[in-house]
Amino acid sequence: MSDDVKPDSSGPRPRKINPPHYFALSLIAMGLLRWFVDSPPLLGPIAWIGLVPIVGGVAVAMRAAEQFAQIGTNIVPLTRSTALVTDGMFARSRNPMYTSMIAVVIGVALVLDRAAPWIVLPIFVAILRLRFIRHEERLMEATFGQTYLDYKARVRRWL
Repeated sequence: MSDDVKPDSSGPRPRKINPPHYFALSLIAMGLLRWFVDSPPLLGPIAWIGLVPIVGGVAVAMRAAEQFAQIGTNIVPLTRSTALVTDGMFARSRNPMYTSMIAVVIGVALVLDRAAPWIVLPIFVAILRLRFIRHEERLMEATFGQTYLDYKARVRRWL
């Protein structure tokens, strides 16, 4: 059976492993790469600048999740939404929660101050795009039709 999302009588089925799981695995992988792959420091004492995207990413994710909760729509990937959120964080990015996860991954890579952890970033982004975003966009188009297509034309995927 394909790993793609298949609608059935109850609608699309969410994945068993969702973006937060991949996010946590990415952070663990980055830590392991930092400690077990020998490479020289990249930034030295200014590596702590990575705290900026970490804090910013966490703040954006919390605000975006709060927006979902306020209108009572589903936050679980690949499940039907009851409302299309287009304001607040979603007026600047169609995927602010995924963007915030990427910001945190970038921040952690900066703080870890080695080249090896950066290998995780493109893999994490590819997983988000291929396993979630492309399916979510199809589901949103099917659910909200032209309203979503207009939103998609107006607002960028990331920033």
